[in-house]
Amino acid sequence: MEKIAISVPEAAEMLGMCPKSVYQLTRRADFPAFKSGNRTIISVEGLRAWVLKQATGEGAAAV
Repeated sequence: MEKIAISVPEAAEMLGMCPKSVYQLTRRADFPAFKSGNRTIISVEGLRAWVLKQATGEGAAAV
């Protein structure tokens, strides 16, 4: 069964980025992350949609 939400290090691996950069992205209003206790969780479906928006130029450029 595929995960529906992942950790920041898992998202960083999927994106080919370092975790620090992904933590910075989690501060963006348009990035699909949320807090669960002390953990930052990222929606896999939301992440795919966010990447597509960025790739097509539809995403917000501000951090």
